[in-house]
Amino acid sequence: MFFSKGNDRKADKNPMRQIAVTCAAVICVGVAGLSGGALAIEEDPYSTWFFTSEEITAAYQYQQNYGERLRAPLRATDCAFRDGEFTTFYRGARFRVPCRFITEVTRHLKQMLDVGAARYLFPLDADHAHLGVPKDAWDKKYKHLPLEEIFPALVRDPDLVALYHTAEHLRVTDRTNGAVNADAKAWQEKRNVLGYFDGRPITILPPHANGQGASMPQDYYSYSGFTFLASPRGELFLTRGLNVITFDVAFDADHNEEFALPNVGDDDKRLSRTASQ
Repeated sequence: MFFSKGNDRKADKNPMRQIAVTCAAVICVGVAGLSGGALAIEEDPYSTWFFTSEEITAAYQYQQNYGERLRAPLRATDCAFRDGEFTTFYRGARFRVPCRFITEVTRHLKQMLDVGAARYLFPLDADHAHLGVPKDAWDKKYKHLPLEEIFPALVRDPDLVALYHTAEHLRVTDRTNGAVNADAKAWQEKRNVLGYFDGRPITILPPHANGQGASMPQDYYSYSGFTFLASPRGELFLTRGLNVITFDVAFDADHNEEFALPNVGDDDKRLSRTASQ
């Protein structure tokens, strides 16, 4: 699902996103039925992919309280309490990840929520990022590395960046009269976010003219990425005032590979599936 150019929306095959879209559609049917004036879902050509901010909020309430977690979450709980490293797997190989990666991602997500670039950590809003490094660093340090060595080295690079696309399924117009929702429009205009792994604040990139996801900035080479998802059983957390959001992070790898990971105990295998099992 990770592409650096154009709009990710049409080519997305993320199973968690498909589940969220289906769930939101069911909720929207109920909303339409209660409102009386809303268009029937099947009559709206955008309703299978785009949802109003109110509909997204309703769907997120379900995810945050009852939703499944990512299938192969990073086992990085200790990173919330101390610096160091943790072991994980990427495409079947074991490697070490610095806790700085997790703490910086958590910082990005919190800042995105604080400035209104994202409102929810799930597929209808924000759930993925594309990783990138400066092009000159790619040519000098990564281009000629064996494939299995690139990603473990990449996550340690202080010049690493993450390009986040939020408001993935946000509809900015009213279903009944087509009027633009100014609040939703402002949310959509902040949907392209660049996060740094050297402590710098996030940058909100200029909005795409038609609301699509922006490409990775020209000075960076895009390589792989990661997903994240709020879940009641998430291992990681961030705080916003008195509220705590628990969530998971997973690398962009084969969603089925966790069932055959080497040297993983039964508890780890069970955790890497879903909260419903």
